[in-house]
Amino acid sequence: MTSDRLTKIVATLGPASDSSETIEKLINAGVNVFRFNTKHGTAEWHEERIDRVQTIATKLKANIGILIDLQGPEIRLITVDKLPFPVEKGQRVMITPSFIPNFDSICIPHELVFRTVKKGDRILIDDGTIELKIISVKKDLIVAESCVEGEIGHKKGVNFPGVEMNLPSLIHEDLKRLDMAMTKKVDFMALSFSRTRKDIELLRREMAERKIKAMVVAKIESLQALRNLDELIEATDAVMVARGDLGIEVPIEQLAYWQKTIIAKCRMANKPVITATQMLQSMTSSPRPTRAEATDVANAVLDGTDALMLSGETASGKYPVKAVEEMSKIARYNEQTYRLIDFKIEPKNETDIIINSTRELLNQELIKIKMILVFTQSGLTAKSVSRLRPKVPVVAMTFDQKTVEELSLSYGVRAIRTDITEGEFKLPNPAIKSLISSGELVKGDTVVVIHGQSYYKEGSTNAVALLKI
Repeated sequence: MTSDRLTKIVATLGPASDSSETIEKLINAGVNVFRFNTKHGTAEWHEERIDRVQTIATKLKANIGILIDLQGPEIRLITVDKLPFPVEKGQRVMITPSFIPNFDSICIPHELVFRTVKKGDRILIDDGTIELKIISVKKDLIVAESCVEGEIGHKKGVNFPGVEMNLPSLIHEDLKRLDMAMTKKVDFMALSFSRTRKDIELLRREMAERKIKAMVVAKIESLQALRNLDELIEATDAVMVARGDLGIEVPIEQLAYWQKTIIAKCRMANKPVITATQMLQSMTSSPRPTRAEATDVANAVLDGTDALMLSGETASGKYPVKAVEEMSKIARYNEQTYRLIDFKIEPKNETDIIINSTRELLNQELIKIKMILVFTQSGLTAKSVSRLRPKVPVVAMTFDQKTVEELSLSYGVRAIRTDITEGEFKLPNPAIKSLISSGELVKGDTVVVIHGQSYYKEGSTNAVALLKI
């Protein structure tokens, strides 16, 4: 299954989209990676849906990535009897670490919160829908004043802008989800509220103990993560710009700046980056995106993101397939508005020199390039080409199925598993013939071919050539 769209799409699976029929439609509409949000659903629910996605992907001969999104050190509140807690502007709200009989309060079951916050700190609930200002703090009681009128919902997320909470990076539920992932083919493991290199290293240790081979995705959604951005990018395999909580933690006028900064840093570091949260939010209930949403998606593409993510739009919205189709159209048009590739790599090895040579070939106008064909073992060379954000597809040939699935997140890359031998590789005709047979290449097309001395030796890329069909 091929697509002329280069930007990848990550779709969150949920009650609105978990039927076999809808999953097939989503893949046909252009989904590259399915996200499983472990904040919701049981381990059994996720296991069944992962199997369902992989069965359908196999039937459709589609390379679909699986992303498990761990909850991480997120704080959620509890209301009495799970009922909405109404508040008026100026109302005093009592917050306790556990429920007290006959005491009208909401509960935040984290004692660390009561030891960390202070008078004057803000509490933002449900993505900032409700804002409280702390008036006083005791060991087991926070008194806050509501700045708005509204309802506080059960199990809604809670943020304390500017306050660093020394919460564990992995909670008990995360470890249970990792146990589940041991028996599944998972390609990406996302850690919510990644704060420092140590958080990433802890997740890697837990994954190694369970023999889980997946790329780690650091979710950037706090001030602490921004302060440690460079070390997080270095430590992780991929990054998610999680704009929901990040847009609460930083002043809203700074969010676009940080999105562009994170994407630029990830490209420089050769780490795939996902832009996420409320991209087509109105499509949870409307069949068309707003103009602002269409512009938001386009700007993320122009920023150079590898992938765009849909959350509630596909998990619980009325139009999951339509949301993917609209996002795909917006991305496809805007990724072709790039002019010259202005991204240049400071050479540190032979591969970097090859990538810069490829950049020059793509920027010249004498010869029209139809495709970039990369022979890769680990996928690293394909990712390096991807960060140039070429207008033409990158076809990565690899013998490793795991590499095929991991490249499902990288911009413009379509990976194909091949059993090509080293002898055949010296003249990559079998690979070219397969692309001609599928109709992707025709006589007269010019292809950039990137390879190394040995197809099976990681890091051996040292040659680039022009090949005319």
